[in-house]
Amino acid sequence: MCALPKSAPCQDAVPASPSPVDNAVDDHRMFKVFPNFKTINDPEQPVIAMSVGEKFQLVEHYFDPFTFVFTSITAGIEQGTNEKAGYGQGAMGFAKRYGADFTDGFTNELFVTGVFPSLLHEDPRYYRLGHGSALKRTAYALSRILITHSDSGTARFNSSEFLGNIASGALSMTYYPQNERSVSGVFTRMSVEIGYDSLFNVLKEFYPDLKRKFRHDH
Repeated sequence: MCALPKSAPCQDAVPASPSPVDNAVDDHRMFKVFPNFKTINDPEQPVIAMSVGEKFQLVEHYFDPFTFVFTSITAGIEQGTNEKAGYGQGAMGFAKRYGADFTDGFTNELFVTGVFPSLLHEDPRYYRLGHGSALKRTAYALSRILITHSDSGTARFNSSEFLGNIASGALSMTYYPQNERSVSGVFTRMSVEIGYDSLFNVLKEFYPDLKRKFRHDH
């Protein structure tokens, strides 16, 4: 209760409703499914440098229930199409594919989000544009594969994205079937991962807008 003189009207304090931006800032799971811990949703938020420890804390989010389920699905599809044929079929073949896919994802996250951003002083997070036409925002989201923030807040080439993917792909040559180990395979996997990251950036850019629209529609 408020304590005011008797001559003044007394009203219980009512907390303000969170703004759409406030809701977006705290939303770390898009559509309650996809992990989203590396996005700065508020376009007005200044760039605040992350410590090395904080960058590696982002890597830890890889061990999310979504990752285990998604990896099971991809390993099952690969088994059905006999991708990575050197692993064979049956339970053992599935286990090998699962292990390879899970390791691929982890080393990618480790190098792209943790190791290289720490060494090169780059920010691994995605900063939404949040305004302008859909075309402008889509182009911006896709361009963030090439452009990132340094720890000091200046724009620079996103070296971590490319070096991290190359390092992850090179490491996969130690556990992939012999016939899957090639330089071209490394760059193919890098291209697929960069394509995935590009599309995910677009989803990050528009997710708060989609969330507000669905909420208003209901």
